[in-house]
Amino acid sequence: MSMTENPALTVSPLVVGLSTDELQALLDIGERRQHAAGELIVQEGTSSDCLFVLEAGAVQVEREAQGQRVALAKLEEPGVFFGEMSLIDILPHSADVRAIVDCRILVFPKKQLSTFFTQSPRVQMTMILNISRNLSLRLREANAKIVGLSVDAV
Repeated sequence: MSMTENPALTVSPLVVGLSTDELQALLDIGERRQHAAGELIVQEGTSSDCLFVLEAGAVQVEREAQGQRVALAKLEEPGVFFGEMSLIDILPHSADVRAIVDCRILVFPKKQLSTFFTQSPRVQMTMILNISRNLSLRLREANAKIVGLSVDAV
């Protein structure tokens, strides 16, 4: 798979700071998967060892709360990534990810990433920093929502 076939990865916040050669090497270990609208990509409570990058389409992150499905986020920008927490901890998925429309997703299995990172520690450090920035942003957004809910409850 080449970068010209996959512009989504080149614009992904996951790979900011990587060279063209490093991006190509990363693409070489990725797998492209198709998911139909409505298909479950990641299931809450299950284990996974993959990092996912959306190439095309849209997915919804959701979980069950008090017997109802609650949408947490809609991801539709090419290059957005999910499943990154499986690279950091060994806990089960905290939410479902479902295709809203037909999707094309790049999948990076943890085993292949680990081997790649052993050979390219700079890529590992760059990607972990990018994942950390993304998680920090999500935490800040969640904190703002919690504060908003707290103020509304008063």
